[in-house]
Amino acid sequence: MASDYPIVDELISIWRTNGCQDGDYVFLSSRRGKNWQDQSFRVSSSLKDEISAWIKSRPPKDYDLYWSPLLFKGPRRRTENVKASNLLWSDMDDVDLSAIEEKHLTPTYLWESSPGRFQGLWLLDRQLPPIEAQNLNRSLSYEIGADKSGWDLTQVLRVPGTINHKYPDTPPVGKIIRNGVKYCVSYLEERLKPSPEELPDNFQLQIPEVSRQEVLNILTRYHGKIPRKVLTLLFSTSATHGKRSDILWYIEHALHDAGVSPSETLVLVKSSVWNKYRGRPDEDHRLLTEMKKILENKFQEPGEDEAAVPEREEPRFSMGFNIESYSEVLGKIATQPGWLVEGFWTKRSHGIVAGEPKSLKSILTTDLALSIASGKPFLGQFPVKESGPVLIVQNENADWIMKDRIEKMIINKGLGGEVTSDNPGTVTITFPPQLPIYFINQQGYQFNDPIHRALLEEAIKKIKPILVIFDPLYLMFDGDVNSAKDLNPVLNWLLYLKTEYKTGVIVVHHWNKGSSPKRGGQRMLGSTTLHGWVESAWYIEVISRPEGDGSDEINPGDTPPITLVLEREFRSAGVFPKVELTVSMGGFNESTYSVEVKRHTKKKKAAASQGRNLGDDQDRIMELFRLNKKPLSLRLISENTGLSKRRANEAIKALVESGEIRETSSGYEVV
Repeated sequence: MASDYPIVDELISIWRTNGCQDGDYVFLSSRRGKNWQDQSFRVSSSLKDEISAWIKSRPPKDYDLYWSPLLFKGPRRRTENVKASNLLWSDMDDVDLSAIEEKHLTPTYLWESSPGRFQGLWLLDRQLPPIEAQNLNRSLSYEIGADKSGWDLTQVLRVPGTINHKYPDTPPVGKIIRNGVKYCVSYLEERLKPSPEELPDNFQLQIPEVSRQEVLNILTRYHGKIPRKVLTLLFSTSATHGKRSDILWYIEHALHDAGVSPSETLVLVKSSVWNKYRGRPDEDHRLLTEMKKILENKFQEPGEDEAAVPEREEPRFSMGFNIESYSEVLGKIATQPGWLVEGFWTKRSHGIVAGEPKSLKSILTTDLALSIASGKPFLGQFPVKESGPVLIVQNENADWIMKDRIEKMIINKGLGGEVTSDNPGTVTITFPPQLPIYFINQQGYQFNDPIHRALLEEAIKKIKPILVIFDPLYLMFDGDVNSAKDLNPVLNWLLYLKTEYKTGVIVVHHWNKGSSPKRGGQRMLGSTTLHGWVESAWYIEVISRPEGDGSDEINPGDTPPITLVLEREFRSAGVFPKVELTVSMGGFNESTYSVEVKRHTKKKKAAASQGRNLGDDQDRIMELFRLNKKPLSLRLISENTGLSKRRANEAIKALVESGEIRETSSGYEVV
C-alpha cells in the first residue's frame, strides 16, 4: 500500500455514498494472530488523517485489516447501533462470478479477498432500515450461494489493497473494481425469495433493541399471516405472572409457522413484555437457544428447564394499575363539567353519535371537527371552548365526497379566504387558514386488528388530537355488535386511547330505521353495552326528508332541506333539551351549506311516515342485515327495526320466499 494509503479515500467515498454525515461512526478492525481489535472513528473533517494514522500503526504487512461498510450511531460495533443502509454486502468466498452476472446480480463494488475468492457490495436506490437491509442481504447471499454466515449487520470485510495473512503465502487483497450498477429495492424484493434462516452456533450474537415503529414495520410485512391472538400478545403492556414461559414459547412457534424469519422473531419477542430473560446477562443467549430449538424441531415443553432460569420477581401491582388515594382523586376532579363545544360535547369524553341510516351523522360530525380545529362556533352559534387538532378515521365516504363536503362547510364558517380592495389599485388577499384536521380515509381501518390499532396510536402520538372520530362502527368492527363479549375489547381500547392520550373519542353508529317509543340511546344496535359506555352522545332522527331523497350523499342540483331531531345526553351534565336541525346542502361543486337550529317541540309524525307496507318493512330488515355480519334472531330483528314481532315475521317470510335471506340454526342471514 502506498504511504498515503489511497484506499482510505475509497472507503470514505463508499461511506459517504451510504449516507454518512458528521456524527456517524465507522469501523475498522485489525487482527494479529488471535488478537482482534475494533476501532471506531467519528466522521469529521479529520477522518482521513485519523484512519491513515491508525493503519500506519498497524501496517498491512503485519496485520489483517477489516472494515464495516455500514454506519453506526455509537462507538461500539453492535447491532442496535447500526443505521439505515443503501448497501448490501457479502463475503462471497468462491462464488462463480459469471453465474452471478447471468443472474444480473453483479456487485457494484467488487474485490478479491484471496485468490479465487471475492467480497462485494451492492448499491441500492434507497436506504433500508437495518432489519430490512439484513433480511434482503440474507436472501441475496442464499441466491448467489455466498457465505451463509456473512450477511449479518455487524459483518466486516477485508480492506481492499491490504494483505491476507490467513494463508502461508500471504496473498494480497485485490483493489476495488467499480461496476457502476445501482439496484432498485423493489426489483430485488421480487427477485430474491425469502430464505430459510439458519442461526449460527455463535451465541455471542446480539439481538437489537428496536423502536415500536420498527416492530410495526416487521409486523406489517406479515399482515394477514400472523394470528390475531399473537399480535394482541405482542402488543400487551403487562404480562401475567407465571404464564410468560408458556406464552413466549407459543409466540415463537406461531411466528415461525407464519413465516416470520428467526432474526425478526427474536427482535419481536425480545421487545415484548413476555421476554422473561429481560435484564439478564445471558438474555440474548437464552432467546437464541430457544429459537435454535424451534428451528431444529426440538419441541421441548416450556418450563422444562425453569429451575435453571429463575424469573425476576415482579413488582407489586404488576398489571400496572395506578393506585390513587382519596385525596388525590378529590384533588384533581373538576367540580363542573368542562365543555369541548358548549352544550354538544364534553372535554376528553368518549361517546357515540348514533341515528337511523341517512340521518346526516357524518355531515354533523365533520362540521363539529371543523369547528374544533378552527375555533369557529359549531352550527354557527355554539362556542368552541377548546380548539385543537382533530383526527377523522372514516371507512364510508369517498375522498371526493369528503372534499366537497368540507369545502361547503369552510365557506359557511368563513374559512375560505377572500380577496378585498379597500383602495383603488390595492388588492388584499386573505388565504384560507391551514386547519389542524387530519384524515384516514377509506383505508379499511379495523378495531379488531392489533396492527391497525398500533399504527393509529403512532399517528395519535404525532398529531396529539383533542378529538378522534371513528365513522362508522359497523365498517370497522367484524364482531357481533349485539355481543358484549365481542364489543368490550374495542370499547376498553377506546377508553385507553382517551386516557393515555388525553383526547375525546366519537364513534359514529346506527340504530334502527323507523319510529320507536324508546329513547335514542336504547335504539342503538348493541344498545345495552354501548349505551352504558358513553359519556357524551347524540341520537339523531329524521322527521322530514325531501321527496325522493334517500341518501345523505351530495346529489347534483339543489337538494331540499332535511329536518332532524338531535337528542343530547351527557354523563357529567345530564340530558339536554332536544334540538331541531334543518340542514340545507347544495349539489356537487355548489357552495350551499347551512344549518338552522331551534328547540324541538314534540309533534305528530308527517303523514308520509305513516301507512307503511310490507315492502317498507323488508327494506328496514335488509338495512339491519347490512349493518350486521352474523345471523339474527326474530327477537333481535324486531328490537332493532322497531317492528312488532308479527310484522317482522311477515316481512321475514317474504324475504325467505324471495331468496334474499335464509333461516339457519343460528337465526336468519343474507343469502
